[in-house]
Amino acid sequence: MTTAVSQHSTSASTGTTGTPPPAESSLSDLRLGATGRVVGLVEDTASAPIIRRLSNLGFVPGRVVTPLRRAPLGDPVVYRVADYELCLRRHEARIVRVETIAETDDDASAAAESATAAEAEVEEETSSTEPVAQPLGEEQHL
Repeated sequence: MTTAVSQHSTSASTGTTGTPPPAESSLSDLRLGATGRVVGLVEDTASAPIIRRLSNLGFVPGRVVTPLRRAPLGDPVVYRVADYELCLRRHEARIVRVETIAETDDDASAAAESATAAEAEVEEETSSTEPVAQPLGEEQHL
């Protein structure tokens, strides 16, 4: 049976089959750039010192985590936790249970494109009301 360490240091069962709820996954499953919220640490796959160390590093329920960079062979991965970055190996990241709160790979690029389009529209509106000055430069001398 899988148990998770909660914020109040009590064990909470995540299910008898050992499979997490659909929105919950391992930190190692989070894609680069995606954002997840820590929901707990899996006790049955790790020793107490590793659980304690991960908690001390900031992997506590409610903390937001983002995978930033992956090594060329896929292991280890650099994660942003709170206001710092740290590196975990895949077997350590599997201990941390997260719920995905934002998929920034596709969503961020779509949001960035729409924000850029909105900025371009605002720029067009402001530039159409202002007189256009001819730049002084080499074009006039040719």
